[in-house]
Amino acid sequence: MILFSESVPPKNSMGEIMRTLFRSTGVAAATAAVLMTATGTATAAPVGWSMPGGQGSTYGTANFYNRSVGISGRVESHWSGCVQAVFQTDPGNAFETRTACNNHTTTFGFTIPTDFPGGANKVFVTLAKINPNGTLEWLGARTLNRP
Repeated sequence: MILFSESVPPKNSMGEIMRTLFRSTGVAAATAAVLMTATGTATAAPVGWSMPGGQGSTYGTANFYNRSVGISGRVESHWSGCVQAVFQTDPGNAFETRTACNNHTTTFGFTIPTDFPGGANKVFVTLAKINPNGTLEWLGARTLNRP
């Protein structure tokens, strides 16, 4: 009984086996693309938010990846004090903050690591006014769901 023929490559690499199997059918490129997507960094469409307000605002987008979330946007102070945007992932509970003070705008672009397979399902964006005594006053919140 013959188990292997000379046309079948040795089992030294999955890539060589796939190329041999699909060389004559013309689907090698499609198969390689599927395999690279499955093992690479997955991404979904960007999700935007807009929270205009009287004392502060925040606007931007979140890009959900396999093990992180990319956040870009701005936070604006519309008064002589400070406002803070807080970004928290779920699951994972990783967070970042960005602050703008004294009628100024702070732009940002950062990545929140969510180092587990699949990454975060959502990001909570909260905007708060920082009172002169250091307490926070809630101004608004949005939940950004992974598409």
